[in-house]
Amino acid sequence: MSEAEKKSKFTNVKGRYYIGTKDVDLKNRITYNNGVAIPEQHESAFRIAPKSSVLMCIEGGSAGKKIAVLNQDVCFGNKLCCFAAYTEISKYVYYYLQSPIFLDMFNQYKTGIIGGVSIAKVKEILLPLPPLQEQQRIVAQIEKLFEQLK
Repeated sequence: MSEAEKKSKFTNVKGRYYIGTKDVDLKNRITYNNGVAIPEQHESAFRIAPKSSVLMCIEGGSAGKKIAVLNQDVCFGNKLCCFAAYTEISKYVYYYLQSPIFLDMFNQYKTGIIGGVSIAKVKEILLPLPPLQEQQRIVAQIEKLFEQLK
């Protein structure tokens, strides 16, 4: 969606928040209320990421670096990829996507002048999903270690 189209059709209207790469920061936060929303009658023209899924930038200098977990359903831009977890533990996916193992594979697929990874290539990267209890244990351990860093 072009900036002109956003301003003319979707600025300061009621609807589902539209998230672009500029709305995901390098500290894993999302700015939801950015002034752009997609009214329900136009949603079918956009991709929707469900609450608790993970959005990651896949193009440009921020590719693989801008990543966050959603706290609500949103429409999202072309330079973002949605990882909708089929598990109760979306934080496991969130942490895995920031791991050196994933980022190494992701960076191997970067192409082009601005350095992007196509959705087709992202789908080729294996995402190991251990049993739910193990995912919970891994997330708890990571968060325990982060807490010790504060």
